[in-house]
Amino acid sequence: MYERSVQKIMDKKFYSILIDGATDSSVTENELIYVRYLNNGVPENHYLSIEDIENANALGILKCIDTAFNRAEILDWKENLVGFGSDGASVNLGSKNGVAALLKNDVPHLVSVHCVAHRLELAANNAIKGHQIMRDIQDVLTNTYKQYHYSPKALRELRDIADSLEEKVLKPTNLHGTRWLPHVQAALTVLMKNFTVIITHFDHIRGGRIGNAEVQGRATNISRNELSLKVQKDSTTLSEYLESITVLHLSLIELKQVNGEELNKFLGEMNGDIFRNVTLKNVNHHENYSEKRDEMINALMEAIDKRFGPMENDPVLKAGETLLQLGEYPKSREELALFSNEHLNLLMQHFAGILQNGNCNTAVVADEFKAFKAHVYSHNTSPIEYYFQSAELNRRFQNFLMLIEILLVLPISSAACERGFSCMKRVKSDWRSSLAPSMLRMLMYISIIHVLHLSI
Repeated sequence: MYERSVQKIMDKKFYSILIDGATDSSVTENELIYVRYLNNGVPENHYLSIEDIENANALGILKCIDTAFNRAEILDWKENLVGFGSDGASVNLGSKNGVAALLKNDVPHLVSVHCVAHRLELAANNAIKGHQIMRDIQDVLTNTYKQYHYSPKALRELRDIADSLEEKVLKPTNLHGTRWLPHVQAALTVLMKNFTVIITHFDHIRGGRIGNAEVQGRATNISRNELSLKVQKDSTTLSEYLESITVLHLSLIELKQVNGEELNKFLGEMNGDIFRNVTLKNVNHHENYSEKRDEMINALMEAIDKRFGPMENDPVLKAGETLLQLGEYPKSREELALFSNEHLNLLMQHFAGILQNGNCNTAVVADEFKAFKAHVYSHNTSPIEYYFQSAELNRRFQNFLMLIEILLVLPISSAACERGFSCMKRVKSDWRSSLAPSMLRMLMYISIIHVLHLSI
């Protein structure tokens, strides 16, 4: 089965690689490598290998990538490479000596992408650090997790109180993790669902002087705080990515005027200063909520602009996004005639070498693009993958579609690598810390393929 997966990579004219690094239970540094390619018009990320890192510098990581492809007997792997995706660490994306920079010495057309999910989390983290209320929320969630994670007795007491109140209770979750924003969302969801039970337990701790000073201090502080936060998710494909940033901005602007769903739920359950039979302390009815809400939203928008600005202004990504958004093609023939011709020229120049290596007849691409626009004009409901799935359309636009294939496999998000490391932690647990690298690679492949089949 692994050999068939490798053969699929070898059969592709264009693909990207996604990498991420982490330390396993044996305190060994690993580099996880995925390959992104097009399957029937749809981009997919596929596990290639996990490699031990001898030196955690750019040359060491590049050696790991090369070793992984050589083991798969893909010796000329750079010839079909179009994109490189990773987190924003300087060892990966440093302009002079990062992995991407070293690859560009051999692959000048390479498009390197800082994972958008990672960018979004950094933006949210920056906004939190700069605003006291958001820092307070973070502290509440962190302390709630610590209260029950490190004390089975406290968790048992929490469940006993839930039983007495005839309510169900979920164990508070960790705020921190490899995919930080989903952890925040999960932690907030659990806190809101368990609010009455948790506050009752903390009041019990404070009133009974239970536990040491740190435990009592956490109980006192947590029982005095409450808020709701809406977290937006981002897209993982180029055609949706830049549009999703605009949608995110619009959503944040809307929140300045209209309460979000979670806040409306909270306000709907408020009765004066009472929320779910718990009297909230330090409620200031004269405090300007709108002003503080706008401050938090503005902080988020500013952080998002700072993190995503360089990517939104990248000429190759911007040109690619324009070609891929078929729904935004002009509706009049006059506008459509010249639409995006300059973007096509820019992309053809940038990817000229690899397109020629892929046997693309570059001389006819402009004419095929004109015919493609005419087809979109007449069939504007057709999704982009339809042009790859239809034998007739694939034949008519085969050279132009090579360029589209390159754009579709650009690695906008490396979230697949994060899921891969979650798999690694399951496979190489503390009890199996001596697992040989070759066995780890195969067991991870089996586990990832199994999860993939279950999701289909």
